[in-house]
Amino acid sequence: MKQRWYCGTLTGLLLAAAPSLLAQTTNPSAPAPTAPAEQVYTFVEQMPTFRGSRTDSIMAYIRRNTRYPDEALKAGASGKVFVTFVVNKQGQVEQVRVARPLQDALDKEAVRVIQSMPAWQPGQQNGQTVAVSITVPISFVMQAPAQPAATAPKYPGGPEALLSYLAAAPYPDAARATEADVRLFIRFKLDAAGKVTGAKTIGPLMRKPAATPPPRPATEAENLEVEQAAVAYIQAMPAWAPATLDGAAVESEQLVLPIIFSPKPAPSTATKVYPYADQQPVFGTEAARMDIQTSIQRTIKYPAQALRNQVEGTVYLYFVVNETGALEQMQVVRSAGAELNQAVLEAARSQTAALTPAKHQGKPVKVFYVLPFSFRIR
Repeated sequence: MKQRWYCGTLTGLLLAAAPSLLAQTTNPSAPAPTAPAEQVYTFVEQMPTFRGSRTDSIMAYIRRNTRYPDEALKAGASGKVFVTFVVNKQGQVEQVRVARPLQDALDKEAVRVIQSMPAWQPGQQNGQTVAVSITVPISFVMQAPAQPAATAPKYPGGPEALLSYLAAAPYPDAARATEADVRLFIRFKLDAAGKVTGAKTIGPLMRKPAATPPPRPATEAENLEVEQAAVAYIQAMPAWAPATLDGAAVESEQLVLPIIFSPKPAPSTATKVYPYADQQPVFGTEAARMDIQTSIQRTIKYPAQALRNQVEGTVYLYFVVNETGALEQMQVVRSAGAELNQAVLEAARSQTAALTPAKHQGKPVKVFYVLPFSFRIR
């Protein structure tokens, strides 16, 4: 299958030293007087601007005008070409050269695109127009063949209805004796008909700290009854619209949802944190978007001590992506040991905010994730 291609764009303006300019002579034996070479700056008070607009107009121009050369496609060549050029006092682009070569065909295409640019607004220093040297990276990335079209399962009535269902879990009799205020996480799948299958708890009961001590500690039997009540409530959910692959209904990936049993209802003013949204957050970069689980997994480092001790396991992490796309409220809900837990937390904390946050009915909202991260020694 012929690969599709993608030409990346400017990711920032980089400053680079311009080549020295030497005066020319026409008669070695009797040199004529020459004007001093025009000074080329690498940074000035007012940098040149593309067509007098913002930097993103350069990105759009490069994206629109770059063509992936057939020679480079056949060779499987990809990567970034760094091109240096000078915007002179008249705003014209000149002295275009490849600062960091990649592959001959890609280098030539990058130079061609830069040379084709229209005039810029020239730079200024001390109120005078001056020549300025600029370096830009142009990315050439070949995309993998298109993956089969897939859709995630949808709860009847959407995320708002699912949030209401989870909040309406009846308080179990086994919890009343100890006035338990607990949260459990249930993992399950949905079959091709959208029905819940294989529901199980993950991790222990998570008790909310109480202002006053409970009448007595809960017994093991009471805890088990609470867990069974949570599983039963998830199993009783109405059928979802199933996941699909190329238009056909299929079994879903693993899902994890929380059930909260509290003797007091949550305040109506509490900020809603949705299980999913009409539009989920988008992570990664404009050129390489990815889901948050992949982004975190790539950042995780296997702790050296855990490797030496042959420690393996799966950590389940709960976190919220807020209205700005930032990660918050991180909590390990199933442990695989302190070292592996910490490795997952550090990777999650290092994530940059989403390119776009979740949106429900067109407005940014908070969504939560409960994701597994496995550690295996091969």
